[in-house]
Amino acid sequence: MKRDTFYSLWFRIMAACFCVMVCIFLALGFAFYLLLRLGIITLLPKLVTGVRVLVIMAVLSVITGTVINLFIACIVVWPVTELSSAMGQVAKGDYNIHLDTEKYQGEIRYLREDFNRMVQELGETEMLRSDFISNVSHEFKTPLATISGYATLLQDDTLTREEHDEYLEIIIQTCKGLSTMTGNILNLTSLEHQDCISSREIFRVDEQIREVILGMEPLWSEKNLTVAPELEEISWNGNRELTRLIWSNLLNNAIKFTPAGGEITIEATLDRKWLTVVVQDSGCGMTPEMITHIFDKFYQGDTSHKRKGNGLGLALVHRVVSLYEGTIDVKSEPDLGSRFTVRLPSGYEET
Repeated sequence: MKRDTFYSLWFRIMAACFCVMVCIFLALGFAFYLLLRLGIITLLPKLVTGVRVLVIMAVLSVITGTVINLFIACIVVWPVTELSSAMGQVAKGDYNIHLDTEKYQGEIRYLREDFNRMVQELGETEMLRSDFISNVSHEFKTPLATISGYATLLQDDTLTREEHDEYLEIIIQTCKGLSTMTGNILNLTSLEHQDCISSREIFRVDEQIREVILGMEPLWSEKNLTVAPELEEISWNGNRELTRLIWSNLLNNAIKFTPAGGEITIEATLDRKWLTVVVQDSGCGMTPEMITHIFDKFYQGDTSHKRKGNGLGLALVHRVVSLYEGTIDVKSEPDLGSRFTVRLPSGYEET
């Protein structure tokens, strides 16, 4: 709807209201005049007769119609006009606009509240899009260059069968890494614009951790690692999928940095204040400087990139723990392994 059409519509509404009021008061005045002429009403003063009645009623109708129009303009037209202007700003890409809702009631307030929610969601979507594009464009350059380089080498007819299979395996693994990175970026970017944990349910945390361990059996079996879970029977109220992200990323990180033949222990306990899960490995450990950055996006302590990863797993863990209003602590020393302790509110204090 064009802006001039909008104003024309509201002008016609106000004009119609005005005409209706005038007609009503004129009709009442004419009826009153007839009653006087017929002698039905005798209690009124004699001066209030004839044309005077019509004049008085006409003046009253004009005053009443004007008041009604001003009321409509203040209560209906101005809020909608302000909303129309705000929508124009949103159309230009301004998602920081916010309409006041406190001084309005009824449908006008609901309309403005819906508009504010719409703008907030549009702003969050735009931030998700821009963050994703920025992260993807930065992190995809190296793997795409790897895929392109080895795909070019595969065109060489002089390659041996072993070289051909090796290059093809590198391309496949790089593609899998890109897929994992894309999922992690989407998850992390979405969580960064989330304010709280929703869709909670009661589930067995110990069973979920065991499922994560079994799901990663090919990874730790390949390195001949010992994974020792020491888990209490724990029922806890939380978001099942987001909580799984914590355990899977911590275990994946432990497997990645633990040498062949090493050991990983996972402990889980629950008291009236905290759900506590400890993941400890016998891996390469970290320096104090590395510990200060491990929860940063795309940070990789292994600058040689000999170990597969994209520096997003622990950032995801930290974000989910923060949404739960929990804590995650790290203790580590070079060559002595790492110990991650996650504490999430038990929920007993709410009941």
